[in-house]
Amino acid sequence: MNVQTIDFRAPAAGADLVQSLKDTGFAIIRGHPLSADLLGRLYRQWAEFFSSEEKHRYLMRPTKHGDNTVGYVPPDVSETAVGHPSRDIKEFYHVFPDELLPPHLADDTLAYLNDVFRVGVRLLDWLQDNMPDQIVARLPGRLSEILSREVSLLRVLHYPPLQGVEPELAIRAAPHEDINLITLLPVAEQPGLQVMDSQGRWLDLAGHRGDLIINAGDMLSEATGGHFPSTTHRVVNPDDDGSNVSRYSIPYFMAPRLDTVLSDRYTAGSYLAERIAELNRQ
Repeated sequence: MNVQTIDFRAPAAGADLVQSLKDTGFAIIRGHPLSADLLGRLYRQWAEFFSSEEKHRYLMRPTKHGDNTVGYVPPDVSETAVGHPSRDIKEFYHVFPDELLPPHLADDTLAYLNDVFRVGVRLLDWLQDNMPDQIVARLPGRLSEILSREVSLLRVLHYPPLQGVEPELAIRAAPHEDINLITLLPVAEQPGLQVMDSQGRWLDLAGHRGDLIINAGDMLSEATGGHFPSTTHRVVNPDDDGSNVSRYSIPYFMAPRLDTVLSDRYTAGSYLAERIAELNRQ
């Protein structure tokens, strides 16, 4: 599986990103402008939040726009991937602009949200400018211009150490595809991310500390007629080798306005509603 590692500063970065996402649904970006110091502070601050009782004061609630939830999602109501029998072993916090956020976390979290949004816009422009003309013709508009900051989601994830009492088939994140256009994910300090190749084999996708993992989501695949696959991925449990410690992850899911027409079958809103209904039937 040829997931390319791409230098953000290279002249061919856009073309390489298009090729890697087309071939695998994933790419690794090196040399990007996101601050390592800022990310380090975020990991420390959110680790303290998840280890405190304060988190229960910020339990999830509808956003002001009512199309998602904001706030803390505890393990007992965490997600269950479609087709999987057990909830994921994780807790997380949904971050949106101008929504519920602990005051002492707001400055750095919102600074990172602004920075990662700008990087994501750059990557979407690269896709637009380097994909084949016949694929561009399918799109509902310029990708970076149909984006919605209110729908795009920053998720701060904590995968706690295993306690030995988890359901037999429970893992940190069961196999799934992302719903959105693209996801921007700084490489976690702990391993565990795996992607499925075209032969159905699970492969580790680690990258190096400081790298940024990019993957195509369902909405980009739908809007491009499958040109960019939305590749199945998961986060596996730690081995019994001393790595059974907390794992933190901060993906940013970039999504379009809900009225965006993805295809003859779906708007972004109808696609999102269908996926949420599938999850709720679990």
